Formats: sequence, structure tokens, C-alpha cells
Amino acid sequence: MNLLSYLYRQSWRLLLLATVFGTISGLCGAGVVALIGKGVKGDGDIWLSGLAFFGLCALQLVTKSVSEIALLRSTQDAILQLRVDLSRKLLATPLRRLQELGKPGLLVILTKDIDTFITAFQMLPSVFGNAIVIIACLGFMASLSMQLFAIFTVSLVVCVVGYHILEALPMRGLLKVREQIDGLYENFRGLIEGSKELQLNAERAHRFVDHVIDPSAKELRQSYVSVMTGFVWVINSGALLFYVVIGMVLFLVPHWYPQSPATMMTATLILLYLIGPINALTTMTPGLHQAGISLKKIQQLDGELAASTGESAGRELFASQAPLQIDLRGVCHAYPAATGDGQFMLGPLDLTIREGECVYIVGGNGSGKTTLALLLLGLYEPEAGQMVLNGKAVTADNLHAYRQHFSAVFADFYLFEQLLAAEQEDLSARATHYITQFGMAHKVSVVDGKFSTVDLSTGQRKRLALVSSYLEDRPVYLFDEWAADQDPAFKRVFYAELLPELKARGKTVIVITHDDNYFGYADRVIKLEDGHIRHDGEPEPVAKLPELDMV
Repeated sequence: MNLLSYLYRQSWRLLLLATVFGTISGLCGAGVVALIGKGVKGDGDIWLSGLAFFGLCALQLVTKSVSEIALLRSTQDAILQLRVDLSRKLLATPLRRLQELGKPGLLVILTKDIDTFITAFQMLPSVFGNAIVIIACLGFMASLSMQLFAIFTVSLVVCVVGYHILEALPMRGLLKVREQIDGLYENFRGLIEGSKELQLNAERAHRFVDHVIDPSAKELRQSYVSVMTGFVWVINSGALLFYVVIGMVLFLVPHWYPQSPATMMTATLILLYLIGPINALTTMTPGLHQAGISLKKIQQLDGELAASTGESAGRELFASQAPLQIDLRGVCHAYPAATGDGQFMLGPLDLTIREGECVYIVGGNGSGKTTLALLLLGLYEPEAGQMVLNGKAVTADNLHAYRQHFSAVFADFYLFEQLLAAEQEDLSARATHYITQFGMAHKVSVVDGKFSTVDLSTGQRKRLALVSSYLEDRPVYLFDEWAADQDPAFKRVFYAELLPELKARGKTVIVITHDDNYFGYADRVIKLEDGHIRHDGEPEPVAKLPELDMV
């Protein structure tokens, strides 16, 4: 799909309006050339010709502006729709698939490729206007002399074909440049996310820049310079070919098909008038080709992302009079092992979690705790076995509704600045209440539906993530190593007060933790080893810890 066809599908009415007014504008341009020719020859009423000339100039200004504005609006509408559609599809795509696509590739497409696409769209009004002017001038030339028109058109077609043959080589280079950009973005991501580690070791930092970023950037520079050098030669050769065509029409054609001086004079004016539009079109060629490559990448991503199922966002599909119950029946999930050798298999697992339970999931690193959590949340789909909620099997058709039962704070959580819970009149008041309860009132407030700041320590940011989770008020809460970054006092508050409070409200609480000192607050402890459940039962009792004031 090229740029114009994509634009037509998104906003054909505005494109039609742009076409109509652009055609009128091109005809006005051709009329201006004709009147200049008449003025040079002294034909007709000079006052009438002058009035027509300035009238056509004014009409061309209006129609050209309307055409370009309509095309501008249509391109921006298409870009807006593209961004929103990609965002929605990205959220509808299984987490495992997004992990396979990788953050760098996704970020390049959602940033650089869309920016390149936008830049090309911004060229379209000029491309369209110049194309209309060229067509209108050729039509006027045909009315002057069919011989001149035929020779010029054939010569122009030959030049265009030759131009496309010449640009084939740099075009292949553009594809290579696009792939190298992915690699450079991956290195930049490492530079940003690993900046603390690199700053601690100057030698390591210099080696990363000198042996990773520098070679990658140099390779991209070399490829880009080579490609654009090729385009420079192609564009300049194309411009030269156009002058050769003008020379043929002016100096050779009269010997083969004699024309009147007036016809040759007007034809010369038309050809000189066409130099600007044709040069503009050839100069825009590299940018349009880059946009075409970016569009293919965007469409490739669009095809790999899942379309929204349109499933209701609510939990009604699993409504039941009985207490909530999640069952895993022979569930298995495989993923690459940490060593990269073979696969790690979680399961088969048989597990039941009931409403109002506080369940701790424990085990060593790599035992499958987080994978089990992602299966419970519906973010991973089992490769074998079945997940059941309230007696109803979880399938691809109702997976979206299943997920709406959960709220989670992950170990690698992202803290949104905005309060994104469903619209509630008391949302800000509730958020302020929880901020105070979690001992953060001296640091953060709620202003215009947002946290006043998120520039806090990791532990404090986790408390704000907990605020956002509480505001969602879901039946099931999952916390992945939430207390790992908390001070000892608030860690006790979390286990001894907050979790029991959620349980008392009838919430089901699932906690991934290594804090064995607090296992006594769980109803059950599920221990994983090598992807299998080794223990599922009551924890060893511990003495109740004293209640503490929030700090």
C-alpha cells in the first residue's frame, strides 16, 4: 500500500476535495502561462488579458490553498487514526508476543517510523500541487501542438523510467539503513537504562561507547552517506535529463516538425515553468521512499499486532452467585531457559484460589513464580491445560473480561502520573486518603487528576503504584515482590495491616515474596521448584507483629 492509497482509505472525502481544487489550481497555472505567452506576443486586448491574468493568479492562490489545507487535514486525520489504532492493537496483543517483538523494534516504529511517515505526509500537498501543475501544462501544450506534446511526453516518460532504474541501487541501501537504525536504538536503550552502571566504571563506559555505539553509529553514517550520495547523483542526473529534453524540443524538433515562432515561444515558457515543479518532485523522492519503507514497517507491525476483540471491558461474562474461584487444571507454559539452552516448562499445575484468600507464592529465582502470576492474570495463555473462573473456562473470546478481575503491582512496575481509574466523583479524595494512609502526604498530592510528582525513590513510587491499584477496586490483587524496596517499618505495615485489611474487605490477595518472616500472615503458601508446586498449604505460624504507625 502506498501513501496515497493509505490516505484515500482513511479520508477519501478530503482527498477528493483536495483533488478538485488542486486540478483547478493547476489549470489556473496553465492559464497564467498562456496569458504570459499572449502578453509577450502582444496578442489580444492587453487590458482584458491583464485582468484575466491577475484574476487567475487570485483564483490559483485560493484553490491551491484550499487544496493543500484539505490535504493537510486529511493527512493529519490519517496520522491520528494510525497512532490510535496502533496503540489499541498493541494493548490487545498478547504480552508474550510483545516480548518477542522487543522494546527497541516497537519504539523505533512508534517513534522514528511514524515521524518519517508524518514528514512524507507533509510533503504530499507540495507533491500533489506540482503534479497537477505538470498535468495542466502538458494539457495546454497539447492544445498548442500535438507534435511537441507527443515528443515531450515520450521523452519525459523515458526520463522517468531511466530515473527509476537509476534509483534502484540507492533504494536497496535505504532498506539496509532502516535495519541498522534498529540496532542503534537497541544500543541507545542500553546506554540510557545502564547509565548508572556505566558511570561507576569509566573503563567499561568508554568501551561501551568506543566498541558498541561508535561502530554502530559509524556503520549507519557510512550507509546513509552512501545511499544519499547515490540519490544526489540520481536526482541531478534526472534534472539534467529534463534540460536535455528541453534542448531537444527547442533545437531539434523544429528541424523535424517546423512550428510557428509564437508556438515555440509559448512552449518554451511552459517548459521553463515546469522546471520548478519537476525539480521539486525529484528532490522529494528520497523522503517519499523512506516513508514507504517506514509504512511497510508500520503495516508489518500492524499485521503482527492483534485486533481488538471488542469484548466487553466488564466482568459480567463470569458473573456468579457463588464466591469467586480460580482453578488451574493441568496448566503448562514453556519459555526459553535462562541459559538459552532448551526450554523451561512450568507445570503441569493444578491449583485452586478462592475468594478472600491471602496466598503467598514463594520459591527460588527461576522457579516460575512470575510466570505463574502472569498466567493467573491472563497475560500469558497456557499452552496446555485449562484455566477456569467461577466454573467457566477462560478462552481467547473471554480473556479480556477475565483480566478485568485483577489489579497488580509488578516487580518491574510502571507508575502512571495520571489517575486512570474509572471516572468517579470521589476519585481524588480517595487517592488523597490512600496517599495519607501510606505515609506519603508530605511528598505527594493529587492535582488535576494527577500525582503532583513521581520523582521519588523506588519504594515511594511503589506506594503510589499501590494507591493506583487500590483505586481500581478489583476482586483480586496481585503483588510481585512489592515489599522488596520498602523500609523495615513499612514492610511490616504491608504484611501485617494492609494485606489483612484487603482480605477483610473480601478481596483475594496473591503475593510473590521472599520475606519468610511474614509467611504466617498468609492463609496458604505455594512453593515452586523447577516449575512444579512442591508445597501448597498452611504456613508455619508466627507471632503477631505489633501494629505500627505509618512512616
